[in-house]
Amino acid sequence: MASRGVRVPWGAAQPLHHTCALLAALTPGVVCCLATAALLWGCPLPLALQNELKIHLAKISGGARPVRKGVRGHRLTLRSRDVGELDGVAVTSPARTWLDLAAVLELEDLVAAADYFICGQSRSFGPRKKALCSRGDLVEQVQSTPGARGIRKARQALALCRVGADSAPETRLRLAIGRLGLPEPTLRYVVQDPHGCELAWPDVAFPDFKVAVNYDGRHHLEECQRESDIRRDESIAAIGWASVTVTAGHVRQRGFDGCAHRVLDALVRAGWRIEG
Repeated sequence: MASRGVRVPWGAAQPLHHTCALLAALTPGVVCCLATAALLWGCPLPLALQNELKIHLAKISGGARPVRKGVRGHRLTLRSRDVGELDGVAVTSPARTWLDLAAVLELEDLVAAADYFICGQSRSFGPRKKALCSRGDLVEQVQSTPGARGIRKARQALALCRVGADSAPETRLRLAIGRLGLPEPTLRYVVQDPHGCELAWPDVAFPDFKVAVNYDGRHHLEECQRESDIRRDESIAAIGWASVTVTAGHVRQRGFDGCAHRVLDALVRAGWRIEG
C-alpha cells in the first residue's frame, strides 16, 4: 500500500493552519507547539521564527518525539488544560505556548509575547479585544512547570508584562522607559476633557504629568489616520497634555532607548524630577 504524504512542496507558500491540519491528519495524536503554536495564536515573533519552515509538533500523550519530513518533534509533558484547539487543529494553550517560548526567545521578545496573550481592550471605538489568557494563567503555568526550559527567564518576563500593550513595539518602548527609571506608565488610560468626553487613548500615559506617548505604526502613515492623529494631539494639548509620538523611523535612527529619552524630556518639562 502506498504511504500517504503531503503533496505540496515544503518550500511552497501555503497557510500555516493548512499545513498543520495535514500533518495532524498524517500523525494522529499530535499537538502544535512552540513557535508553530505561537504563530497559530497570532503571537508576534522574531522574523527568524516566523520564517521557519519546519512545523513544531509534540505527542499529546507524551512519549517519543514525532518524526516526519518537515516536522521538528518535541517531547513535552502536557496536562489536559495545556492543549486547546484552533479550527480543528490541536495546539498548546496560550499560557503553555508562552512558557515553551521561554526556551527560544530573548527576554524582551518573551515579554512582548506575554503582553500579546494577556492583552484585552474595550474601547468606545473599534472592536473589543478579548485576551487569549490572563496574567494569572501565565503565573499558574510557571508555578506548575518549575523544571521547564527558560523558567528563570519566564519569571523575569512575568514581572515585566502588563495588560494593555497592543503591539511588540509598544512593549519595547515601555521596557525602554522602565530602564531609564521613569515613573511606571499607565496603559489603557483615557484622556478626557473637563466634561468627561473621551479625547484620546494613548498607548502609555503619565496622568500625573499629563504626558501621552504613542507608537504610531505603518497605518498611521495613511492620510486619514494622520489627520486623526493631529486632531487627537491638538485636542489634548488644549487641556494641557503633551504628546510624544514615536515612529518606526525614530526607532531605526535612535533605537527604543533613544526614543525613551524623548519621553524623559517631556516628563522633565512637565515637572518630573530625577531623584538623587
